[in-house]
Amino acid sequence: MAHVPRSRTGPPEFPAGHVRRRALEAVLDRATGRDLVLLSAPPGFGKTSLLAAWVGGDHGHATAWVGLEPEDRDPRRLWSAVLAALTSLSVVPASSRLHRLVVSRSTVAPEFLTELTEALAALPSPVRLVLDDAQHVADPLSRQGLTMLLRDAGPRLRLVLAGRRDPPLPLPRLRMDERVTELRAGDLQFSPEESAALLAACDLRLEPAQVALLHERTGGWVAGLRLAALSLRDHPDPDRFLAGFSGDERPVADYLVDEVLAGLADPHREVLRRISVAARVPAALAPRLAGRSDATELLDALARDTGLVVGSGARGDAYRLPELLRTHLVADLGRRGSDLVTALEATAAGWWSEQGEPVEALLHAARSGDRALLADLVGRWGPWLAGRGEHAVLATALAAAERDGVLTDARLATAAAHVHLARGEPESARAALRRARRDAAGSADTAAFRAATEQIVGRPSAVGPVPAESVPAGAALAAHVRVGRGAAALLADDPATTRTELGAGLALAHRVGLDVLAHRGRCLLAAALWSAGDVPRAREAAERFLAEPGADGPGGAPWTAVSRAVAADAALMRADPGAARATAGEGPEPTPALRFALRCARGGAAFDLGERTAGLLELQAARAELGDLGIPGALAAAAALLEHRAALELGHPTAAGAVAAWLAGRRPASPALALLRGWGAVAAGDHAAARDAVAPLLARRARSTPDALDVEAWLLESAGRLARHDRPGARAAARHAVGLAEPLGALRPFAHADGGVRALLVDELATDAPRAGFVARALAAGAASPAGIALSVREHDVLARLPSLESLDEIAGDLDVSINTIKTHVRALYGKLGVTTRRDAVLVAHEQGLLG
Repeated sequence: MAHVPRSRTGPPEFPAGHVRRRALEAVLDRATGRDLVLLSAPPGFGKTSLLAAWVGGDHGHATAWVGLEPEDRDPRRLWSAVLAALTSLSVVPASSRLHRLVVSRSTVAPEFLTELTEALAALPSPVRLVLDDAQHVADPLSRQGLTMLLRDAGPRLRLVLAGRRDPPLPLPRLRMDERVTELRAGDLQFSPEESAALLAACDLRLEPAQVALLHERTGGWVAGLRLAALSLRDHPDPDRFLAGFSGDERPVADYLVDEVLAGLADPHREVLRRISVAARVPAALAPRLAGRSDATELLDALARDTGLVVGSGARGDAYRLPELLRTHLVADLGRRGSDLVTALEATAAGWWSEQGEPVEALLHAARSGDRALLADLVGRWGPWLAGRGEHAVLATALAAAERDGVLTDARLATAAAHVHLARGEPESARAALRRARRDAAGSADTAAFRAATEQIVGRPSAVGPVPAESVPAGAALAAHVRVGRGAAALLADDPATTRTELGAGLALAHRVGLDVLAHRGRCLLAAALWSAGDVPRAREAAERFLAEPGADGPGGAPWTAVSRAVAADAALMRADPGAARATAGEGPEPTPALRFALRCARGGAAFDLGERTAGLLELQAARAELGDLGIPGALAAAAALLEHRAALELGHPTAAGAVAAWLAGRRPASPALALLRGWGAVAAGDHAAARDAVAPLLARRARSTPDALDVEAWLLESAGRLARHDRPGARAAARHAVGLAEPLGALRPFAHADGGVRALLVDELATDAPRAGFVARALAAGAASPAGIALSVREHDVLARLPSLESLDEIAGDLDVSINTIKTHVRALYGKLGVTTRRDAVLVAHEQGLLG
């Protein structure tokens, strides 16, 4: 029998910085009842270290260890080493036939293998036989021997094999019979925590982000981590090293060439080299890249035999290479000629585009540097990518397509506009769109995408009647076109078209997953609802938009500002000026129109919070700053109503007339002008002229969504009837205003309504009256905090019952006191509130915040 060095029959020493892998050792522990334990992975995955730690920590099992070498392809050397390792175990008694077995100097006869298995089966206690580097078992007699050990040695032997490829054993049958436990490359990869532990054990002090980057670059490959640690130990700039760390680093490349690739046949190496341009290679792409029809068979063989390739064409999994190996092969491919790399990247780009995977397609096209290909792919997929928010991919493609820092092709320039928008660079976006407009060679789809982008951005020259041309066939482009038309219709004061187009665009965007486009469309829809006077739904849409993730990102500023303006105006309408000020006062104001809208909201909030002069000045300043710039008619009307009312309440009729003239000059047909004329007539004491002014508003047909103009008009009508001593008519008009206002949540008109009209509404507070709750909130709208009015507990009890229809006798009965006591409390209340009637007491109590 050949001499066997002792170094081959025991586990090796642990490498420096060894990390125990307790979870994997536990997996091996649970394999005690299995006939075979197999560790199959490429070099450098820590198979030997894991087994050595497991064997060394398991003192209850006798283990024979054999470290195989290339020379063990000779079965005589192999079985001599196995016998030497087995007979060195103390659990093998001197009487065992194993001590008498001898390997022939000439050949290993089948009879020897039979005697070996019988001797193992006769042992008094089980043993484990570990064969490390089992890829060296190559001779047919050696393979036959392993098969016989598994089949005939029985429960006295547990076979443990570790190697770079699967051994020639009937693994499918062993799996089916649950007789094998397997650990492969995916199981042996270090976790992020294990990578951090290894680097720390190598005395490296890295930041968590640096550790995470190194783990990602190596894919948890232990050898790669160790090689990186060696290079990093004395490197002056770890960040620079990590930024460029790849499989082309000299120590890594040497290891890959000597240990990983050296044993592969030339066809296998060439296939790996050509597919390395792709991080994942579906089975259908592999033949195109490799240039040979049997590429999937070769890759399946590599996956099965070496573990260098993960995935299987048979299962439909994409093939993947370890990242360091892939980057080494890409670098090697590049050294063979840049034209080949460019051609392979273009091939991959075209294939991914055919599969409807534009992200992968553009990344490959960018690496190819083919500007024509990039322009074609961006033209085809730009609407989809921009609508989904894939701006980083677009930016990568555009950077590769630039010539002297300029993109003149309309397809590329329009995509660049979306990248600038995502970065919060609206001026750069508009400049890109101007470049796109100058390229007259683009297709109809390119022109449609550019026009839709201009409309969504709100370019003033894009505003006007919305054309009714046909919608493009592609769903992504059609979604942009419909949302763009909706945006244009919004600026052109065409509410019907706005909602139709935005609704259709949002439906398309949701259908094809264009989340960013849908996000912007929902914001525009909030503005459209507000313009149509549907404040509750507008508020709901705006607040939902503001709550969405990413709404306050750099690219969300224009849309966030729109939603803030809508939400702030809605807060003003529900008589919550504090919320209006907070909402309007936060965040950027990216366009003059939005700045105007938000300044108006802040001015209205200041006025309602008691800062009346400052509020009017802010409203006037906003209008002066706007100048002649165009804004939607609904915004102009809302601003005019706020400023006109503030001027009249502060006694400035000339200023009120100026804002009325401003609105008439911009929107001569605006219904709001009727209300401004009515308010002006009331301020001049001419109620008849006021009624004539608002008559068109009062005569408007009932609509499904009445707006605040209707509420204001009927409150003005109520005040006019009071002036004519028509209390029944005034009460009916006030009740009608309440009916219109309640579904809108419009409380602000009541805060500024005529005092006599507010007093009329006190009767609506009776417990059985309809809308009593809304009327109570309306009367409390704009109330200041209690102005030092101190009420006793009993006075509070009496005050709380005054809005009801109960008589004083009934109130006395409820409180179990005498009628004279109640009268005393009522007189005290009247004195403290400064009133003489029950109705006025209730009204003032609401205004002072004493009744909710």
